[in-house]
Amino acid sequence: MNNLNPQLHDQSGKMTNTRWFFTAFPLLVLFTVSMMDKANINILLANKPFLTDLGIDGNLVKGTLSSIFLVTYAFGQLAWGFIVDKIGALRSGFIGIALWAFAMVLGGMADSISAILWSRAILGIGEGVLYPMALKLTSSWFPQNEQAKAQTTWYNGNAIGPVLGLPLIAIIASTYGWRESYFILAALSVVCLILFLIMTRDNPAKHYAVNSMELNYIQSNQKVGGTPTASKDNVKAVLANPMFWVLTIVYSCISIAYYGISTFLPSYLTEEKGIAFVNSAVINAGGFALAIIVQVVAGFLSDRFMKRAIFVGGACGLIIIFMLFSLFTANSTVAAVLSILLIGLLFMPAALTMTMLHRVSSPEVMGSISGVFGCVSYLIAALGPMVVGLFSQMSGSYNGGFIALLCFVALSLFLSVFLVRKGY
Repeated sequence: MNNLNPQLHDQSGKMTNTRWFFTAFPLLVLFTVSMMDKANINILLANKPFLTDLGIDGNLVKGTLSSIFLVTYAFGQLAWGFIVDKIGALRSGFIGIALWAFAMVLGGMADSISAILWSRAILGIGEGVLYPMALKLTSSWFPQNEQAKAQTTWYNGNAIGPVLGLPLIAIIASTYGWRESYFILAALSVVCLILFLIMTRDNPAKHYAVNSMELNYIQSNQKVGGTPTASKDNVKAVLANPMFWVLTIVYSCISIAYYGISTFLPSYLTEEKGIAFVNSAVINAGGFALAIIVQVVAGFLSDRFMKRAIFVGGACGLIIIFMLFSLFTANSTVAAVLSILLIGLLFMPAALTMTMLHRVSSPEVMGSISGVFGCVSYLIAALGPMVVGLFSQMSGSYNGGFIALLCFVALSLFLSVFLVRKGY
């Protein structure tokens, strides 16, 4: 191996923990800020100056602004997956983060709906680098007995982002203006880019802060649990593995539930449970805060027992129970508590399902595999809000739409039982 770090030859002292501070932490920051960038439009769609300045009128246009991101985000992951494997996570991250920072600047300068649509589309393409890049780095930097903890660490940015971002964006937009919210988020994205370039490297052998003890620890434990070896020409072999598609279906069904529920839950609580708008926002923030705790605990326990699918299946079962009780309770306080529990659990299965990807792919092709995985999953996830809207309209209430979503969660539960039997 070509060691670029002189510290690798130093056998004295304690093992460094570069993988956590220099890899997991920058990824956590990136996912946090990226989630704030994505959530910006959701807040602004309730901001009258924003709607007036751009002539936005009607739910169709609003829905399109959300959908265009998911579509380009899905295809972006597919493309970035192969790019990450070809040029590395560091260079891919530089291009992708710079692209989404540009998208936020474009949004702040927009004077028409089409400009905002372009901003959202470019944002989706830029942020599409995140999962292939993060999975590639996790695969290279962490042994198998730490991969769930590592992935739940950076995946928690998806929960921290809304907790911090929703009130921050609302305050900025109401105090200074909606354009300023875009520009401030663009500046934060640039800071993330600089942080990422300074701290992160493609693999531990190239990092200036890694010593030989940590490198040996990482490399000696990366094959635990039967991870298959694969060459760069072996992407087709992984895609031919039925277990890859089982994991993709599990993740897709959970994603449908997440986007369907999170899109309509505030309206559901306000319209059908009589909860005030501000309180519904607090309930959502509380759910995301709980999700952070749930993911940390689940990541630690699943690494300890090396059983991911049990936790995924357990979460799916509880999601079904909490959703059904929430739908059929007349008590608004009970509905609020159940909603917090629901949001808190919706995040966890996704991170652990991605962790199981390391069982079917090697670091050499992880970028490409995660790109295919993410593209298929998010294209299917885009159906979530449509499913709720269609079945709610047909049934005359949100209950019909949410129950339809639970069918997808039930499929994830069934497949999780299958994964448990296969030793995942």
